[in-house]
Amino acid sequence: MKKIVETVKISPATLAVICCALIAGWLIFLTPIHGYSDNGDFQRFMATNDLYSLHQVQAGYVVQQYGLMRYYNPLHLEHLTVQSVAIQLAVSLNRLFYSHDRFDIRFLGTVHYILYLGGVAVLVKGLVGEKRRLRNYLIAASATLFIADSSFTLYFNSFYPQAMTFILLLYLVGFGLLISRYKAVNKWLTVGFYLSAAALLLVHESTSLLIIGILLMSVGILRFPNRQWIHGTAAVVTSVLLFTCWLSANNITPEVQAMNKYQALTQGRLFATDQPEQIAKTNDIDEQFSLMKGQSYYPTAYTALAPQADYTKQNLSQHYNLPWLIREYTEHPRQFNLLLNRAAKNMLILRPKLTGTQEKQGDNKPFQKTTYFSLFSYVAGAYYPKTYGFNCLLAVAIMIIYASGVLRGLRKANQQLRSHFWLVLGLLSVVVLVPPVTIVLYGMANLVTHLLPVAICLTLTGLILLSDVLQHRLWRHSDEA
Repeated sequence: MKKIVETVKISPATLAVICCALIAGWLIFLTPIHGYSDNGDFQRFMATNDLYSLHQVQAGYVVQQYGLMRYYNPLHLEHLTVQSVAIQLAVSLNRLFYSHDRFDIRFLGTVHYILYLGGVAVLVKGLVGEKRRLRNYLIAASATLFIADSSFTLYFNSFYPQAMTFILLLYLVGFGLLISRYKAVNKWLTVGFYLSAAALLLVHESTSLLIIGILLMSVGILRFPNRQWIHGTAAVVTSVLLFTCWLSANNITPEVQAMNKYQALTQGRLFATDQPEQIAKTNDIDEQFSLMKGQSYYPTAYTALAPQADYTKQNLSQHYNLPWLIREYTEHPRQFNLLLNRAAKNMLILRPKLTGTQEKQGDNKPFQKTTYFSLFSYVAGAYYPKTYGFNCLLAVAIMIIYASGVLRGLRKANQQLRSHFWLVLGLLSVVVLVPPVTIVLYGMANLVTHLLPVAICLTLTGLILLSDVLQHRLWRHSDEA
């Protein structure tokens, strides 16, 4: 078997890129195209990027063609994000090669696809290097099962920001792994790491929650020995990342701020108790608002009090704030734990709810979901333990493994393993810290958007651990250049 593997001319990273290109390309480019349909979130992305719906489409179907505005748009790039940059690049390509009046969603899929393949190459090369060994091909195959899963690649043909979140996390971790392979700091890889980090924070307001994990990952880079130039930039890099985090968290409209605040109560604190009227009393809130338990900011059914009404804002929203919510959860840990476990059940549900994945063609039914190349998402969603406590215990167990490996390798100055320690610590901090912060800030609303980075970070941790085990780094302490 070893001799057969040595005759293979394609490196593990190149083979993984080819496999991912074929698997994802068939899904997003060939007709009938696949993607995710609109669940109500597309409008704000379309309005600020000069796009509009050509005609009324039944919910649950993917739409391939959109209209392109040709005149002044007062909302043009009103709130600039990395997702908006990707959409604008797709619009430019569409105007250059296709039409000035109509937008084909596959141009956005192309932008995501090209960036994605680069991320695959960086990540797999960081995991296995260039050597053609059997274990390296096994690691590359395991990575492909995760990276090419249709639950992720279907986002490419949609306006959801999760596509860029997924892609940039591949780059971020990939650059971190590549940097650790060198005896000295590689400046270009370091620049790539921090550009990926800054871009990731600017994808969506919720990705700003990844800041603690990113800062912990960067410790492994900033601690490279005898590299004064990189040590001198630590404060600058940290300040820039923190500013980027603040900018991302505040780059939202007043309407979105009101929605987040409202749902943090109705789908958070009120949602966790059987007696919501008692909570209302604690902060001089009229008990009638306890009827809004579990309600969305944009309710689909009749509601006696509209969340957007001035009466609701004056008598509900202005009577509580973030410190009050934190105090409430602190005083009622059992109810907070209930929400954490409920969020854990949704952590590995990778596809947005109320969406379909196919065009309206032939006998396709609305909200129909493809099962093409979805082994990873099926197994993870069906068999992974669905409690927050298990995630915490798993994180502690993995960090004990890495801490013991680092301690055993201190005498041999194993820089690669030390860098992996900080990289894994950063990823696991996202797994442990993001769910409780998400509940406080957003309640149980739109968990797929907020918790998708958690699922990705958890899986990337598993891939790094698998690579370190099969490469014998945790006990033999041999760096690979």
